[in-house]
Amino acid sequence: MKVEDVKERLFQDSYIDIAVEEYLRFKESNEYGERYKEPVLKKLNDYLKNKRITAENILEVIKEFQNQNPTSGSFVHWKSLLDLFNFAMQEPFKVAELLNFLYEDSADLTLRIKRFIESAKDYNPKSSFGTPLIGYLLAGYDMRRYPLYKDDAFKDFLRSFGIDEFAKDVAEKYYNYYSICGILIDYFVKKDYMKNPSMLDAQDFIFCITSYKQLVCKIAVKYLYSHAKLLHAFERDITKFINYINNLPEDYIVHLKDKYSENEKVNLIRFKIAEMILENKKITVEDFEELKNDVQSKSEKNILKPWSDFGILFPFYFDRFKEKVDIELRKIYNAIKSIEHFSDFEFKENKYICNFEGPANFGSSRCWIALYPKDKETHKTSAQLFIDVSAEGVKYGLWIGSELKQRIKGEVEDIEIITNVEDFSFSKVEKKLVDVFDKFKELNYSEQNNEVSTQEAKKPEISVDFDKTLRIENLFFEDEEVLLKRISTALKLGKHIILIGPPGTGKTKLAKEICKSYGVEYEMVTAMSDWSTYDTIGGYKPDIDGRLFFDEGVFLRLFKDKNSKILTNKWLIIDEINRADIDKAFGALFSVITGQKVILSFKTKEGENIVIRPQESDDDIYPKDHEYILPRDFRIIGTMNTFDKTSLYEMSYAFMRRFAFIPVTIPKNIDGELVDKYLKIWGIEDRSINNINLKEGLAKVWEITNRYRKIGPGIIEDVARYVSIEGDYTSAVILYILPQFEGLLENEIKNFVEELCQSEVDDFAKQKEKLKDFVSDFFGISF
Repeated sequence: MKVEDVKERLFQDSYIDIAVEEYLRFKESNEYGERYKEPVLKKLNDYLKNKRITAENILEVIKEFQNQNPTSGSFVHWKSLLDLFNFAMQEPFKVAELLNFLYEDSADLTLRIKRFIESAKDYNPKSSFGTPLIGYLLAGYDMRRYPLYKDDAFKDFLRSFGIDEFAKDVAEKYYNYYSICGILIDYFVKKDYMKNPSMLDAQDFIFCITSYKQLVCKIAVKYLYSHAKLLHAFERDITKFINYINNLPEDYIVHLKDKYSENEKVNLIRFKIAEMILENKKITVEDFEELKNDVQSKSEKNILKPWSDFGILFPFYFDRFKEKVDIELRKIYNAIKSIEHFSDFEFKENKYICNFEGPANFGSSRCWIALYPKDKETHKTSAQLFIDVSAEGVKYGLWIGSELKQRIKGEVEDIEIITNVEDFSFSKVEKKLVDVFDKFKELNYSEQNNEVSTQEAKKPEISVDFDKTLRIENLFFEDEEVLLKRISTALKLGKHIILIGPPGTGKTKLAKEICKSYGVEYEMVTAMSDWSTYDTIGGYKPDIDGRLFFDEGVFLRLFKDKNSKILTNKWLIIDEINRADIDKAFGALFSVITGQKVILSFKTKEGENIVIRPQESDDDIYPKDHEYILPRDFRIIGTMNTFDKTSLYEMSYAFMRRFAFIPVTIPKNIDGELVDKYLKIWGIEDRSINNINLKEGLAKVWEITNRYRKIGPGIIEDVARYVSIEGDYTSAVILYILPQFEGLLENEIKNFVEELCQSEVDDFAKQKEKLKDFVSDFFGISF
């Protein structure tokens, strides 16, 4: 996760403004339950003010933190403070010194936290010294400068902006969080949302908009409504839509031009529109009509018959916001599913959520969610719990699918409408959906529909078409055709694959794209050195009554649906696969991969031994309760950094034989032209920075770096994003490239610095001392 990326995403649309306005209203309501924070922290702040912590009073200080930590809505788990107290009892001088240094505002925050955590872990590696403890200790010292930290809230906040990468290191995690809180505070001041806001305000904002269901859904609905209103206006007035398109950012138009560069028919019209705008020609309605006629003239059929003008232009608006719209729809979907009244009911997972593209992808000014039973094939044959957001407002209640409605004549929907979105509240939706739930079940499971339900049950699709052409999006490889041919052939021949290459070559993204191209679901895990068969295969676990039951591990969960018990085929992506003792962690699964049936020592509640076996025939899709069947078309995709291939755990030869090792290399010829292709993929504008074009500067840095350590474009993307914002090549190299040099010889690192300083990128020569100082501190090298 890069703070610069988060900052860019935070303010790309109206979401934050909607969230802040709703948060401030929510804070004045009776539902707001965070008022306890400020008085508690103020007590601690006053207690620590001008207090020098010593070995004599360190236990008293920690005791004060324990006493002030609320029992309900606590800032940190009680065990973390207990572990800290025990540490201080054993080494009072050490802990006093660590706390004093943690509170030394003039020192680098990351360094302060690292020193505290590393010393604490040295004392007791199993102690719970995590990020929430750091947040509490710092906020207890100064709540205006340092925020409290809640891991789930921060992760949910980042996921709201499509960011799923989280730092594992405590210092890095807290610093990222601290930086984002600072960005929010600046925004609160800039927009005059708050007077003199503190870190506590930023923390409270992040926590509330991710943790209070009512607030989460109100923000989501208002955000979706803002898009619905604008899209509706465009739908009614195509001139207004074209004027909007004429004023879109250039980098976004470049993205659309690239997206539609090799297409025909409607997509060719979109390409030509983007091309015209990039040539500094604002398009008119007349131009648009001319483009349509020109493209239509090239085809004998009426290719534009199903398309409205709005539908043709729709991606120019929605491509920018699709990911965010899907995220907000998902929040509402999850909120409805989590209603306690529905806890024992099984809905169809991930269906049916429809964004503004509409079910046929023609574009629309409304979006909706329909929840229907798991055992129904489609929403059309079901009664649904329904919510719809459009320019008219919000509709919600009971909806009847079109095919079901034909069979049960006379039944009508039970829908309520809120025309003023300000009046929306999730509690109204919850009440309505609970009220119609009995009718929902009756319509879905009346006797006249049971026969249909049985007929709808089809065999689950677990086979994979390996003859399908493998395609990837938003990734670029120099020898892409060769790479994809190797991958597809290996998978077709029954091999699992390991993508191996330097850091930053896009191995993980490629693994996801492979699954997406073949149309298979996947589970992604990062290999851990302490993996055991309990994590991967499973083991005994006590239930709430203390009785032991077999709890399946991450691997077995791939092969059977938890609710229906039907065979599933999710592929497994293992990031950094060699970081685990794979032979030990795979355990029985390894034998099954080699074609053997394995009987585990674990038993079901009925007393039968758990069995894992390979699929034997096409009929093996309904495993018995004690069975787990490995589908014939199941595949594992591992990733491995080149630097790690001879380190950490080694795989046995027998295991390696089951895999094809696919090299994911860096480009051979690195120049400005190549980097320019990447900049377009990343959506970064090429411009002159420090007297050199960004693409040329990046190419030079990449070229020099690769003489000493091979790195892929992913790391160069990090550098590019930093330089494009800050204009500082030296800091970007310090942040993203030099940490990759761990293990290089001293003279190699020195030569690298000298080459940078002598290059055409004169920023390095200007900041040579800064570069040397970092190298000296980080690697212990003396210049």
